[in-house]
Amino acid sequence: MSEAEQRSLLVEIDLAPGHKQGLVVTSPILLSPTAAGFGDPLPPGLKLAEIGALIVGPVSAAGRGYSGPATLIELDGGLLVRDAGFSRSARRAVTRYGAIWQRLACPVIVQLVDATVAELVQSARHLAHAPGVAAIEWNLPSAITPALAADGVRALVQVCDAPVWVKLPLTNAVTLATRAVSAGAVGVVVGQPAPGVAFRSDPVMGESASVAGALYGTGAFSLMMNVLREVAAAQLDCALIASGGVLHAMHVRHALAAGAHAVQIDSAIWRANVVAQP
Repeated sequence: MSEAEQRSLLVEIDLAPGHKQGLVVTSPILLSPTAAGFGDPLPPGLKLAEIGALIVGPVSAAGRGYSGPATLIELDGGLLVRDAGFSRSARRAVTRYGAIWQRLACPVIVQLVDATVAELVQSARHLAHAPGVAAIEWNLPSAITPALAADGVRALVQVCDAPVWVKLPLTNAVTLATRAVSAGAVGVVVGQPAPGVAFRSDPVMGESASVAGALYGTGAFSLMMNVLREVAAAQLDCALIASGGVLHAMHVRHALAAGAHAVQIDSAIWRANVVAQP
């Protein structure tokens, strides 16, 4: 994206409409945890003035330790990624990164990956008064019910004063979004990477093994846009954020034209194609 195109996107956007604190950003380009990590270190050359917000994480109540690098399998038009589900505990994340988040030149949104209401409450209590936390994004479990999604959002809203977003799976997205917004969510993110299966050969045995994971790349954008249009058509009273396969400036324009208020860039590999340095 050229500097002129980047400047044209620098407008005030409230990504927490109706919330007492609000979440005003000056660019619709957001970085997800895949690109931003925990905010330290950030990708070299990144101009925070051109980024609306960083979504950092993943964070959970107890945390899940690192058990090795993700498995990456190249596909036509993208990648299949299988990771080990790493997350930092909310307490440790705040202790280690809170001061860094406070110093960053753009809002910081913490992504939670807890699966139960009790775990969400435990995480939110650590984040409630943490420095530099502008909002919370709950990455919904892929098989969550609408009732549990609503219960989780209500619990987050009660414990934490910060705005709450939900990141939706691509299935049942409209129903989940509707229930979440009714429970107090002020933003919905469409959506999580689609699941997929790829095959790789064992160089020793010469056999092929299937690998399940999440799909990233050009094909992911088409899947995301289909669901984005459906959620936009529901006209919910919330911010709408597009996430999935956003690789270049044209994708950003298409997502905004379809009703998104902002887009999340979900891979540091492709980040440079959207917020490239001249």
